[in-house]
Amino acid sequence: MSDIAKYLIDFLVYIGLGAAISWFFFYLRRLDLFGGFLGAAVVALIGSILGAFLLQKPLKFIIDGMQNGLGISNVNIIAALIGGVTSVLLLSKINNGRKRKDY
Repeated sequence: MSDIAKYLIDFLVYIGLGAAISWFFFYLRRLDLFGGFLGAAVVALIGSILGAFLLQKPLKFIIDGMQNGLGISNVNIIAALIGGVTSVLLLSKINNGRKRKDY
């Protein structure tokens, strides 16, 4: 597999994680997030990339254990989830953690 394809797969994994985190907080927890679902998805995407970048070295043993020779992508999912969830939680603190109202 070429390098471009691996980077594309990694970016798609980050987009999927960001969308899943945004869906959880916007639809399941019903938080009133700045920018709605798409705003939360963008913040979660940025947070997951930053989290994976900053926590890659400390959590390297987890990705080695999870892939176990699979080698599809180089994304440390645990670090990306920590970064994405933290960033969306910080975004919700801007709105004081308000719940969305049903209209």
